[in-house]
Formats: sequence, C-alpha cells, structure tokens
Amino acid sequence: MDISRRAEEFLPRSRTSTGGLLKSLGLLTAALFLAVLAGALATYLVRLLAPGAPAYVGIPAAVIVLVAELNYAARRWAWIMPWYYLLPAIVFLLTFTVFPVLLTVFLAFTDYAGVRNGELNISSETAIVSVDGTRLTVDNPATLDCKNLRNGCEGVRAVVYASGEEVVVAEELDGTNLVLREPPPSGRTVTAVELDLPDLGFAVTIRVISVDGNVLLLEKAPPFPPDLSDVRVELDRAAIGRTIVSEEGAVLVLDEPLPPDTEPTSIARYNDFGSVGLRNFRQVWASAPRALFPVFLWNVTFAFVTVILNTAVGVLLAVLLNNKGLRFRNLYRTLLIVPWALPSVITIQVWRGFLNQNFGSINRVLALLDVSPEPINWLVGDPTAARAAVFIVNLWLGLPFIMTATLGALSAIPDELYEAARIDGAGVWQGFWNVTGPLLRAALLPITLSSFAFNFNNFNLIFLLTDGGPPVSWGTATARGTDILISWAYNEAFRSQGGYAYGLGSAISLLIFIITLAVSLMNFRVTGALKDEAAT
Repeated sequence: MDISRRAEEFLPRSRTSTGGLLKSLGLLTAALFLAVLAGALATYLVRLLAPGAPAYVGIPAAVIVLVAELNYAARRWAWIMPWYYLLPAIVFLLTFTVFPVLLTVFLAFTDYAGVRNGELNISSETAIVSVDGTRLTVDNPATLDCKNLRNGCEGVRAVVYASGEEVVVAEELDGTNLVLREPPPSGRTVTAVELDLPDLGFAVTIRVISVDGNVLLLEKAPPFPPDLSDVRVELDRAAIGRTIVSEEGAVLVLDEPLPPDTEPTSIARYNDFGSVGLRNFRQVWASAPRALFPVFLWNVTFAFVTVILNTAVGVLLAVLLNNKGLRFRNLYRTLLIVPWALPSVITIQVWRGFLNQNFGSINRVLALLDVSPEPINWLVGDPTAARAAVFIVNLWLGLPFIMTATLGALSAIPDELYEAARIDGAGVWQGFWNVTGPLLRAALLPITLSSFAFNFNNFNLIFLLTDGGPPVSWGTATARGTDILISWAYNEAFRSQGGYAYGLGSAISLLIFIITLAVSLMNFRVTGALKDEAAT
C-alpha cells in the first residue's frame, strides 16, 4: 500500500453528485412550496364537497406530499439527507421572516387602512328604495360613506340583502306540521311563520324547528285554526354579491342585475383597498422636511451616540474591573450586570418614576445638590431633556453587555504583553492605547456594529419611556421629539387615518428594512462573516 496517498483515495468513489448549502436550501424550499400547493388544492377539493370545511383540512395532504418528496429526494440525491435538519429552520424562516417581508412590500403599494381593510362594512348598510335593472336607488347615500374610499364607491364590492319574508299557501295543518303547497326557496333557511287567526282577529308568529321538503315542523301548534291561504314565511336574509360600477347621488349602478325572484331591501359595501403605486412613498417624501429628515437624523444620532457612550463607559469599567488588585471586583461585576438580568420593560417603567417631574428621585437629587433648583420635565416637556433621558436610560440598559464583552476580550490578552510594555517604559495610558486598544478593536467592532443596528430599531425604549414625545414645532402629530423611524412607522400605521394606515406604515417600514439591511451587510462585510474559510 502506498502510504503517501490520502485515505480518501482508497475509498470507493460515489456515483452520486454532491451539493452545497445553497443547492440544498433550494431543493428543500421547493419541496415545501409543492407541499403547500398540495395542501391548498386538498382544501379546495374538500370545500367543493363541504363548503364549511376549515382551512386546516389540507394539512394532512401537505404532510403526506412533503414526506413523499423527501423520500424521493433521499433516493435521488443521497447527499441531501444530512441537510434535512435545516427543514424546520426553513419553515420558521419562511413563516416569520420571508412572509412578513413580502406582505409589507405588498401593503406598501396599497391604501390598506382601518377604513379600507377589505372587510364588509356593516355600518354602511342603507335601505333600497327602488330597483331598475342594474340601477338601485338608496334611501340615504351618506350612510355608504364612500368619501373614505380611493375612488368613491366606483369599483367597490357590495352586498345586496334580499327580503326575508315570503307569502305562501299552505295545504293543511296537522298538529305542529304545516304542509305548504310548494317548498320554500332553496338555499334559504325558514326561521318562523306568521299565521293569521280569523277567530281572534290577529296573527301569531311561531318558530320553525325544521324543514322537510314542503313540511314545516312548528315549535307549537296555533291556539286557533289559521287561514292557510295567507301564510307569511320568514326567511333569513339572502346576501347577493355585486360590484358598484358608478355612483350618481342616490343612484348606484351595479355590474349586473339582481335575480328576478328576489326583493332587495338594503345594500352594504366592503371597505375595499387597492394598489396606489408610489403614492405612499410620495406622501412620505412630501412630509420629509417635518417628519422623515428630522426623525432619520435623530435616529442616526441616537444610535451613534448610544454606541459611543455605552462603549466608552463599558470599556472604562471593564478595564477597571479587570485589575486583579481591585478588592471586591467580583461583587462590582455582579452589581453592574444586574441591569442586564432585569427585564427592560420593568426597568424602563422604574426609570419613568425616577424621571418624574414632581416626585422623581432624579430631580430631588439635583435640587439637593443645587444643580437645578427648578424640577426638569424630563419626559413630556423640553425635547432636549427627553433625549437626554433616553440616553441615560439606554446607558443603564446597554452598559452591562458592552462591559461583559470587553471583560471577555481583556481576559484573552496575555499579561506578558503588559509586562513587556512596562519594561519598555510605557505608562498606563500608553499601555492602554498601544496594547489594550488594538487588541480590543477586533473584538468590539462587530459588537458595536450590531449594537448600532439594534439601537437603530430600539422601539421598546422609545415607546415605553417617552412614547415618542414631547411634541415639537418642527414635527408632526406622528413625528415628535424622540420618535425614531420605527416608532414613527408605528404611529402612522396604528394612530392615524381612523386608527390604522397599514399602507403608509408599510412604506416607512420598507425604508427602515432597506436601511437596516445596509447596516447588517456592512456589519457582515467588516467582520468577514460572509467570507468562506480558506481551504487548508
């Protein structure tokens, strides 16, 4: 045997090809896509037989198809089997990342809002006065409230409700069984009958329990013989779907006439939404001088200053606590990590109490030290004070992370380097600048970049501490003193245009996504996370 050859050369060569990560991800994603299509098709077929079937009836079919696909893939490409562990990760990635991103992109180009959510607007129902082919005359056109829609009621889906009552003739009444001459209309549910009692001079309404052809089973028998030639059958309202082609005052023109055997009584519209192109982005750009530009500038300043401040203080404390001659340094480390252990939601609320203008401990301490005799309105007064409060609280929240990461990096620096620096006559500052600093740079760079990306979208701090306030003269109702891009998008999406403006909020979120993606790519590029390891 030639021992100079590698062991792999003595193994039998596989006839199957090999694949990498991207190829495996593509095949697994395609398998999931086909399984979802199979589940959707199964749901559609089941609902043809049972219209009320729930959507999850297609899950078993999707699972069966997925298992069959994976079995075929394992036989066809044996190298893909070790990659099957990625399947759950792909499912969660598609569900919680890809789908929300695609939905946000779709909504960014629509006028989807609280008053345009695609649902039936029950409050818009108004009575129909007359019908002439496709033309309906309504009693109160203002009830339809078409002004909140994109093009009025033109092209909007609507529901026309048919009469819920019909006069029929009965053949006989046998106890509680009422036999009609003709069965009631198909597809309609009979709820009750109104029988005229000539002996008493008034009518009685009796609930219908069941219907069997032209036989109605009544809840109880009438007390006196009824007039069977005039029986009023109460039906549930029939909903007929139509589209409003045009609106002319009180006259609505439908896309097609109503069935001839119906008696329409009222009409209600849907809160339809549709594509508006770049209108949302143009609206963002139109308000840019008072919203986008100042909010973006403050957002970048907030993230940048937070990173600089937290890194400076964190490195300083880490260097001090790394001194082996410091007494009780483990106790100090434990106490400084406490803010990291506490939930930020609770901590921020505690800080709101500290920063209260009238009862907060911060103002009391400043008054005792004669620094600020007048109490400072930290949260809802001066925007400068509110921004200072944001920096203070964020320093408390982010300091333990930077300090812990720096302590870990410092522990990896050999003591021999410091001894050599002292022998060369370097002082404390020179040792830090020439030894500690360069060695910490590689460890802190990815941490600071990720911290910048995190604080760029630090919604919790802004929302819980200042709620984006206080209002400022140069801003808008949704872009205030401490609002960052993500809180501004939240305000536009959930606090404007009747409470919801998802389209506009999605457009802003799309801009934030692009900015955050750019920061993340820069992080990957600087840290080399996307580079393949060199072959050895």
